[in-house]
Amino acid sequence: MPGILNYLRAMNRPSLFCALCGLLLSACDLGGLGTAPPPEAGAGGDIGGPGTGGVASVDAGADLTLPDPTTQPNFQVRDEFAGPCTRAPGIIDVNLGNTPETFVRAAFCQISGSEPPASTVSMWAGQLRTVEYVRRIDVVHTLCQQANRPCALVYSDPWRADIPLLPTCTRKGTRDLGAVLMFFSDCPNGVNCGNDWANTHPHGMRAAHPLFSFGTAPANYYNPRNAGYWYRELLDAHWAGLQFFLVNTYGPDLTTNPNQMGMLSQALDRAGADGVKIALFDDTWAWGQTSSPAPFRTSPDLSNTEAAAQAIYQAKWKPFFTQIAKQYWFTVQNRPLIYFYNAGTLRPAEVSSPVIARLKQLFAADFGVMPFVSVDNAFFADPNMKNVADAQFTWDTLKSGNKSRSTLNGFILDHYMVKWDPVGRDKPGVVATAADHVLKGTSLLSDRLASSVDAQMVVIATWNDLGEGTGIERNYDYYIAGAWQPPTAFMSLTRAAQCSD
Repeated sequence: MPGILNYLRAMNRPSLFCALCGLLLSACDLGGLGTAPPPEAGAGGDIGGPGTGGVASVDAGADLTLPDPTTQPNFQVRDEFAGPCTRAPGIIDVNLGNTPETFVRAAFCQISGSEPPASTVSMWAGQLRTVEYVRRIDVVHTLCQQANRPCALVYSDPWRADIPLLPTCTRKGTRDLGAVLMFFSDCPNGVNCGNDWANTHPHGMRAAHPLFSFGTAPANYYNPRNAGYWYRELLDAHWAGLQFFLVNTYGPDLTTNPNQMGMLSQALDRAGADGVKIALFDDTWAWGQTSSPAPFRTSPDLSNTEAAAQAIYQAKWKPFFTQIAKQYWFTVQNRPLIYFYNAGTLRPAEVSSPVIARLKQLFAADFGVMPFVSVDNAFFADPNMKNVADAQFTWDTLKSGNKSRSTLNGFILDHYMVKWDPVGRDKPGVVATAADHVLKGTSLLSDRLASSVDAQMVVIATWNDLGEGTGIERNYDYYIAGAWQPPTAFMSLTRAAQCSD
């Protein structure tokens, strides 16, 4: 679920492991295998810092040039690893080696300094090709345990170059497609930015990358305090055929310095009004948490309709939509979209419908339009919610194995997850098993897109939740069925479903 674990990491649990990783990356090289350090392994202080929009630090030897933007990227995998078998004294590169066999050899050599037994290579290679829950990091963790060696890990880029995507989409059909967008990655080396926390990685986590350039900054971090973060997500989503982002908002994140909504607004202005639009995903987890600032430290009592509605509206709905220009609002039936998520912090759910009704009234009074509010299924414990909500959704559709479909008021809304791997976040260093229900492949997304062609609106949960492992955004190290998948593996499916070009 988006609220509990992600907010906890984003707001009040700095990762000591991330800080340690930063020190290790500064002090150690990959060692001995005849490979250069990964493209983003540089360290150093920021010039202006990731939170200022200034130019961030970049590897001294980094190439800041990128291929020209294109609608049909041709990603080229780097040369296959064929180096000598040498023990790495420092960090183990999880992404070294392209085929399962060369990967197992590279990992075994880095860890043990000797050639692996043929049986070890064939066993792991077979599992990587056929068993979905077996991941490259699981192989490395297991080999490290067998060698009785603690291993620090790094994840180099398997591709020769990344490619900016030209944000064009000649739309086909009338279905609106969107995704939940998280913005809690405090890179580099901050909360929610540990490389081992997620099984796949975007650029800009450990060093600035030109994909996130904006204004005078030629490169920057994967960090929502940079306008380049938002701009790249908007462009990529447009290329992928999305019409909107549901921006996952806790509340305290609306008042950061620098202002993250201000950075989003800059990116929207540059992307233009014909691009991806913005809706609010009201993640309610921050309410009632001792780590939250006022007013979120006190959870509204839903049985007090007016007080609860005023608290939620003044702290979240009004400041969010005040900071995003109306031309960028995503609308349903000409009404701005709001998703209202249940994190178990707003109670009692049995009397929640009057609060939603009052929230809609407050919004209409200020903005002159009634919002379209899709409400979490848990709040339908109030039997009158069906008369107040405009749609409903169930967040985690993997539990049931079915998509969430709402036909409330004759409007068809489909909502679904298509990918899952929170092992690194929830159980750091643990080897995944069948019980973890890891889902890496693209087949579920293909099936869900095909089954929702008759929907008026579709929401994918999520675009980029790295720790939960639900993200479909551009990543550089998707490894599925024994092969690197292009960074656009999931995005190309949504593009094919939504765009004719």
